[in-house]
Amino acid sequence: MSDITDLFRSISPDTPEPDAATIEGDLARGRTALVRAHRRSVVRRSVFATGTLAVGVVVAVAATQTGGGSAATNDAGPAHHIKAHHAASAVNLVAYTGKQLEGFTVDRVPAGWHLSTSTQYALLVTANGSTDDDPSVFVDKLAVLTSSADEHGLGPGDPVTVNGQPGHVDNQAGTLILRYNAPNGFGIDIQAPPALHWTADQLVSFAEGVHVTGDAVHARG
Repeated sequence: MSDITDLFRSISPDTPEPDAATIEGDLARGRTALVRAHRRSVVRRSVFATGTLAVGVVVAVAATQTGGGSAATNDAGPAHHIKAHHAASAVNLVAYTGKQLEGFTVDRVPAGWHLSTSTQYALLVTANGSTDDDPSVFVDKLAVLTSSADEHGLGPGDPVTVNGQPGHVDNQAGTLILRYNAPNGFGIDIQAPPALHWTADQLVSFAEGVHVTGDAVHARG
């Protein structure tokens, strides 16, 4: 038996144990990859949900326009009605006087909405009556997120100014996404769901009342 053991040792020499620095480096890379995969998964779920909503709206409009009535009524009436309803249902901002959460403070919230939950990376605002306080789910929520330390620039969208700093607002199937840097240079992403019916100006007004605290940490990935 010892001859066989010696033979294997001669063929495959012993591999030295990795030191503590190597092990910690591997663990750090693993954690970074996990956070990156989770963040991308959350964004995909959010965009898919809002995209599905947008498809439903298009189908509903098409069905209305192909219904009964004169051609003039179908072409002009429903479209005008939809625009008027969109403007009328926009949710206004009101002063916030409740308890602030970790990571950020806010001056204003949408009327009928409240601060739901927060982490070092995200503050979520939801409609009153919502019971979804999962900090990793952004669908149908107003989400204030720390920007990723691995991403640079403001990304796509129309240029805006937030507290004197440049930003971009991108419309993704009805979900508005604002990316900007706070006056102290801290990068922030804000996602406004279609339920708010906000314009870019309304999203900027909310952002101008958002303040980063020392608890906030940039995401990775």
